[in-house]
Amino acid sequence: MALGRWLSRAGATLATICAAPLLWTPGAAIQPAPKAPSGPVVLVGVPGLSWQEIAPDRTPNLWSLAEDSAIGDMSIRTVTSRTCPVDGWLTVSAGQRASSERQTYSICELPARPEIDGAGAVARDYADHVSYNASSKYAAQVGLLGDTVHANGGRTLAVGPGAVLAAADSDGRVDHYLGGVRSLKSGDWDGVTLGVVDLDDLASLYLERPVKPEAVEPDEVEEEEEPEPSPGSAEDRQNRQDRLESLDADIAAVRATLPPGATLMVAGISVEAGTSSLNAALLHGVGPAGENFDQGFLTSESTRRAGLVALTDITTTLLHTMGLEAPPGMVGRAWHELPRPPDTAEAVNELVEFTTAAEVVESLTAGFFSGLVALQLLIYLAAALALKHYSDRDRSKRHLVLSTTRVVALAGAAFPVSSYLANLIPWWSAPVPHLTLLGSVLLADAVVVALALAGPWRRHILGPITVVAGITTLVLFVDLCTGANLQMNSPTGYTPIVAGRFYGLGNIAFATFATGMLMTIAGLAHPLLAKGRRGWAVAMALAIGTATLFVIGWPGLGTDFGGVLAIVPGLAVTVLMLAGLRVTLVRMTVISGAAVAVIGALAYLDYLRPPNERSHFGLFAGQVLEGEAWTVVARKLGAMLGSLGNWQLTLLSACALLFLFVVLNKPTNWRMGVLQQVYDYAPTLRAGLTGSLVTALAGFALNDSGIAIPALALTVAVPLTLAACTWVLQREGPTREPAGSSGPGGSTASRVLGVG
Repeated sequence: MALGRWLSRAGATLATICAAPLLWTPGAAIQPAPKAPSGPVVLVGVPGLSWQEIAPDRTPNLWSLAEDSAIGDMSIRTVTSRTCPVDGWLTVSAGQRASSERQTYSICELPARPEIDGAGAVARDYADHVSYNASSKYAAQVGLLGDTVHANGGRTLAVGPGAVLAAADSDGRVDHYLGGVRSLKSGDWDGVTLGVVDLDDLASLYLERPVKPEAVEPDEVEEEEEPEPSPGSAEDRQNRQDRLESLDADIAAVRATLPPGATLMVAGISVEAGTSSLNAALLHGVGPAGENFDQGFLTSESTRRAGLVALTDITTTLLHTMGLEAPPGMVGRAWHELPRPPDTAEAVNELVEFTTAAEVVESLTAGFFSGLVALQLLIYLAAALALKHYSDRDRSKRHLVLSTTRVVALAGAAFPVSSYLANLIPWWSAPVPHLTLLGSVLLADAVVVALALAGPWRRHILGPITVVAGITTLVLFVDLCTGANLQMNSPTGYTPIVAGRFYGLGNIAFATFATGMLMTIAGLAHPLLAKGRRGWAVAMALAIGTATLFVIGWPGLGTDFGGVLAIVPGLAVTVLMLAGLRVTLVRMTVISGAAVAVIGALAYLDYLRPPNERSHFGLFAGQVLEGEAWTVVARKLGAMLGSLGNWQLTLLSACALLFLFVVLNKPTNWRMGVLQQVYDYAPTLRAGLTGSLVTALAGFALNDSGIAIPALALTVAVPLTLAACTWVLQREGPTREPAGSSGPGGSTASRVLGVG
């Protein structure tokens, strides 16, 4: 009972220390109010525009603009993995991921020409876009940008069909419309607040526009176009170069008409054909606080990365530059500028390399996970055969088989963290980045295993597995504290092309991090409990667990709402078992309730920050307060249930559990499962493994990655447990008779842990 009171006081003290920084909300009092610009704010949208094709010799006008602008890569992900031009323009209109009902993986069209209405125009079938997206899983409010401009007395100008989709209000109307850049004159900007220009030069090389006979532009001559060559041909490459030159000239023409004080944004709002990647973004002019966008890298609170912004940020940035607040329903954050290399070529090269890394990881992810699943299943199969024949009379042969199994198990457990460590090597700049990435992962894995087996700890049952788990924990802890650069563009991290997350702790990394932390606690507690220092073991577990909770949950570090809720029950189970206390429903309810309260406080305090500075926590708190949270919850719930359709990860999870509880727990000729004997030697492993399984289950229920959470958690936990099992088999040999339920020192696992 004394230990229980001490544990409660220690937990309360650590919780107070952890919660104290919540009282400080930086930036809330110093955020300058937006100011209206002296000229129009203009967006030039170019489907397919990427930094790989922008160069002084090919696009001199664009290059000149880049030299005097803030620049960056832009993630264009919308509802599906391929953002067609209509999807991109509708997303700009809504400030939220939007799409056209007609756009599919097989159909991708250019926007239809609008209906001319006096000086303005009305987008065709706009009501269908509004209703379709309002009922979609993102509940995007198409027309919100135009409505906001009109509500504040502004006027809109659209040049080209796609521009109408972006600038129109919820009725589909823009105030002034021109069919193309050739019709644009300096006087057209008079009285305009928001201008949008559609330059579809690259997209029109591959895509068609829906034919509407009555849709004739009053100032454009319709010309009969000859069929375009297939992408990839020599003729296509020449045509693309011609389109780039035409595009470059159009951008120069737009700049020539802009009045003083105008702010110009150029962005690759969608694909032009094929699959999505990262597109180019440039911002030139004066911001609402008087800041100049020139010779810097673009960034935003959406990505928190220099040189990276998101398509959904465009809408908020346009409004912010106009001196208007973004209304509820828009999820983007306004762009701002960070320093970049003074040499434009060097800066652009960094953006190109980042895009290359994202494309390589995106292309390898499916194969990487297939290989990971196959590797883990092979480890389980080989280990099952090795354990079945471990009693071979040839001692040297038995030792070789078990030693090999141990090394392979450690390598399997180290594979996830090795995928992050690989980013310490600039594989993206290699001539063959795909092979260099795979080689970097294998090299990192070999180093981790070598460290696990290099020191005197290799002779102890939990020594090597504690080293692997500890490296896993330390690497991800440091990564979160330094900007999560190892997770970005990692096969088990996240990429800006998928755009599920841009900073903080990803769901797959969470599974690896949480499991590594709990298994590390188990390994470090083992010698402490063996020496009778239970209090020190509990204090160590609380200290490591609290530090982990802090870095996972703190906005700006892990910023993982569901991760905190998922790891608390697993950590609680582990700590209670180490403390010798029973795991009861009352205790778990109190601990989980406290976690919900703390995370709720974090979210609310983050919500109190200026809208443009809020993290995911503050955004969700705002959605709760504004009654929009169910849309997010339903979307994540659907994604979680849908993850069960990933048969590879579902199979991996099932096989890992079967191996753990059937193969390792199957009675041998000792008449006792080897897993039970491991618990006799190292009872703390039961606490770490149980906590890991609880966290994996909670993570499955609370995260939209669903089955990926337990799959990756078991990828770490089960091979580590297997490594401990081989130690026992090597030590005891095939002829040992059962020694009852007592382990070394005469104490059973249940008595040491206070359970059973």
